[in-house]
Amino acid sequence: MTVPARAVFVDTNVLVYASVDSSPFHEAARRAISKLEAAGVPLWISRQVQREFLATLLRPRVSISVPEVVNAVRLFEQRFRVAEDGPLVTEKLLGLVSGGFTSQIHDANIVATMLVYGIDRILTNNPSDFAPLSSHVTVLSL
Repeated sequence: MTVPARAVFVDTNVLVYASVDSSPFHEAARRAISKLEAAGVPLWISRQVQREFLATLLRPRVSISVPEVVNAVRLFEQRFRVAEDGPLVTEKLLGLVSGGFTSQIHDANIVATMLVYGIDRILTNNPSDFAPLSSHVTVLSL
């Protein structure tokens, strides 16, 4: 039996770029996700990522319809494993904050979620956002 490679958490920006054809990172995001899937890597997102995706793509300047965005989130639930955000994540987040990480709380919450679920790698197009937390996670860039 082949054991799949270590899991990877997919950041919101990667999902946005993969979903928006006009994005300059569209092909890179789609290739990165497809390559990981082809290698059997378990891909994870969280409820927070779903909310961020909705908030980003439902802005007036983005030309994607509400039904398309809603459908995309539903497809994510089938394509990716979805981490729930509960008391254990909050406790881990508070530990990160107590340890001195007090900026970019949304990113710290993603890392807290990853740590609770045993995920140590994140795919993002914003590696600098996670650099302060690099002692906890490995950042994979598009």
